[in-house]
Amino acid sequence: MRHLTLNSSLLGLGFMGQTPALLANNLVFCSEGSPAGFDTTKPIYNRLVKFERGGTAVHRALASRWDVSDDGLRYTFHLNKGVKFHANKAFTPSRDFNADDVLFTFNRMLDKAHPFRKAYPTEFPSYTDMGLVKNIAAIEKTSPLTVVFTLQ
Repeated sequence: MRHLTLNSSLLGLGFMGQTPALLANNLVFCSEGSPAGFDTTKPIYNRLVKFERGGTAVHRALASRWDVSDDGLRYTFHLNKGVKFHANKAFTPSRDFNADDVLFTFNRMLDKAHPFRKAYPTEFPSYTDMGLVKNIAAIEKTSPLTVVFTLQ
């Protein structure tokens, strides 16, 4: 069964032997105990859906509901209305979250020629390791608050 999630992961690595000048530019992520995962983006980015902690049950997040086609190849996500972006001194949002944001996020990961990916080069290991690049045939906006994912 294919699951769609808007999920990213960051693997913390030790930087033994590097000079302090290099260490100043690195993120060092520390966690107590033995966490179930290292999803450091969870406090930063919301997802369309989320999994029950410690389980596989799927719950609402940015999507208020979703429909799956009979053949299991089309997932229609109905987005929550009125979702706000965080504001800070450097950024004041001008609008609410909508389907364009979902398209931007996924197209940035799918398309290596995407302008934002060229401006801020990065890799998306969780996205590619889950096989989403190979499994997603298309993503389309059908309304301001509706996005359809079509799988291969």
